[in-house]
Amino acid sequence: MYRFSDILGNTRLTAHLQRALKENRVSHACLITGDKGMGKKMLAKTLAMALECESEGEKPCGHCPSCSAFLSGSHPDIVFVRPQKKTLGVDDVREQILEDIKLKQYRYPYKIYLVEQADTMTAQAQNALLKILEEPPAYGIFLLLAEQPNLLLPTVLSRVVVLQMQPIPTPEIKQYLKEKKMLSDEEAAVYSAYAGGSIGQALSLLEDSAFHKMRQDILEKLERLPTTPLAEVLLWAKEWEIYKNDFRFLDIMLLWYRDVLAAKCLQNPDVLMQKDREETIFSHRQKEAADIAKQVDAIVAARRRLAQNANFRLTIEVMLMQLKGEET
Repeated sequence: MYRFSDILGNTRLTAHLQRALKENRVSHACLITGDKGMGKKMLAKTLAMALECESEGEKPCGHCPSCSAFLSGSHPDIVFVRPQKKTLGVDDVREQILEDIKLKQYRYPYKIYLVEQADTMTAQAQNALLKILEEPPAYGIFLLLAEQPNLLLPTVLSRVVVLQMQPIPTPEIKQYLKEKKMLSDEEAAVYSAYAGGSIGQALSLLEDSAFHKMRQDILEKLERLPTTPLAEVLLWAKEWEIYKNDFRFLDIMLLWYRDVLAAKCLQNPDVLMQKDREETIFSHRQKEAADIAKQVDAIVAARRRLAQNANFRLTIEVMLMQLKGEET
């Protein structure tokens, strides 16, 4: 079932769309943007269902013939447009949209096209789509989904209404994980902390054994950092080369020091994001807040250098020396 009330963290946007539905003024072309896992597809599906819903009450109702057809995967007038290769090419647009839209809707008010990965469209494909966006049939509605709207041509952007998905607040993700995935408060706090405002990211991490192993490795080393000789600490840079294409190990480090700083300044376990490490985090709070802040700066600087293709091992060795220096 898809309902606007199930779309977290975007109440202003969903309220706007529900008003537009009641007043029959939904644009014929909408661009739904936001990072991966923020709910773009869920919003598009909910809006498409609502537009076709036959109920006189709240839309989508989930029970009328149109909603039932959609939920069963057999709706004749809601079309999912997907790339056949890595990018959405001109042939995809022609075959899945331009040729198909020549046939009027089967029985419902609109013919709706959900264009997934719209930001992968080639320039030729975008120009082909532009023609139908400029002169759409009365029954045609286009819902484009994109993580990087800047990759779309200005001419295409000028023909769509942009619906920007916002990051979901961490407390809402935590509550969702507790209610829907039956996680404990401690577990939900951890996964929501790493979610980056994305329900999809949180759910993905739940099943990601590589992330679990990485987090265990990084946190165990950070816990031992104060008592580990510098020569041994520097060897970690070589070990961490397995993470050179996955910068999440730096996110793990940042959240660790964020919690240490919070424990130092606020002395309240409720503010910790990694509650499963509460005892250890509080044992590290003896350092001055300014020193902890320098450790955070060292990690941020390392991430920036790595993003600029700096030598991985050298960058991590420098960062580790700075972290170790603040532990003395």
